[in-house]
Amino acid sequence: MRHETLYRYPGLASLAYNKAWLAPLVRLEQQVLEHRVRIDPKPRFQHVQTDSFGNRVHYFEVHKPHQQLKVTSEAVVGRCPKPLNDACQFPWEQITYHSLQARQKMELCSFAYPSPMAPYHEEAKDYAQSCFSPARPVAESLLDFAGRIYRDFSYESGATQVDTTLGEFLDIRKGVCQDFAHLAVSGLRSLGLVAAYVSGYVMTYPPEGEEKRQGADASHAWVALYVPDYGWLHVDPTNNMWVSDEHVIVAIGRDYSDVPPLKGVCYGAGQQQPEVAVTLERISREELSYGH
Repeated sequence: MRHETLYRYPGLASLAYNKAWLAPLVRLEQQVLEHRVRIDPKPRFQHVQTDSFGNRVHYFEVHKPHQQLKVTSEAVVGRCPKPLNDACQFPWEQITYHSLQARQKMELCSFAYPSPMAPYHEEAKDYAQSCFSPARPVAESLLDFAGRIYRDFSYESGATQVDTTLGEFLDIRKGVCQDFAHLAVSGLRSLGLVAAYVSGYVMTYPPEGEEKRQGADASHAWVALYVPDYGWLHVDPTNNMWVSDEHVIVAIGRDYSDVPPLKGVCYGAGQQQPEVAVTLERISREELSYGH
């Protein structure tokens, strides 16, 4: 996996302070075998911290004048997604936030209520409700909901911006994976369910005979629903599929504003748009043993 972000400034930047959510998460279904972040120009100060959601965050400061900033993250990740279990067949009403144990409520309250980019929205609630009919199994309902978003909204790069609101996306009916995920998160929470926004990547080159996944050449995003006795159940509405070994999980938050790939400030450079390139591909055991 390789994620490269390049900022080219119209003028000299004198200082830059940044946080990067680029380290793949360690989970039962995901092992991080290697990971490194390279920053050019070399930072004066940097360290790794853990945010309130358990994500690894690289903080760094560049103190010398520079006209461009390049951040490269490279990793080797092993994936073994969890199969669905009996808990995923429970009626969805049995796994709402208010049905959880007190300890679970304390741990998950951040993912149960509206957030800045996934607010409560009546249209989103009505849209989700059509897939969550009474007593319907949770996994079946969730996959149906993801499929409905996939069919009703068009993936179109450039149609929205990082600050596009949920209401605007619902009006224009087109956008990118971030927008698809925010709609899914908002709809699920409006029904009383616990839902998280997940940032990550999806395979650049899909299995032979299949079309390239939407969002494959940039950071990707999807939704995860908390299911007691299972954990986080991940689904990708942009590609209408369960999150599988084609995906890498990087960070989990309430919405995009919690886990952007890179966030910070620079002084004296003027406005700029990043150039982003992502490659995620499979490697064999033989390639790994030779250090590739």
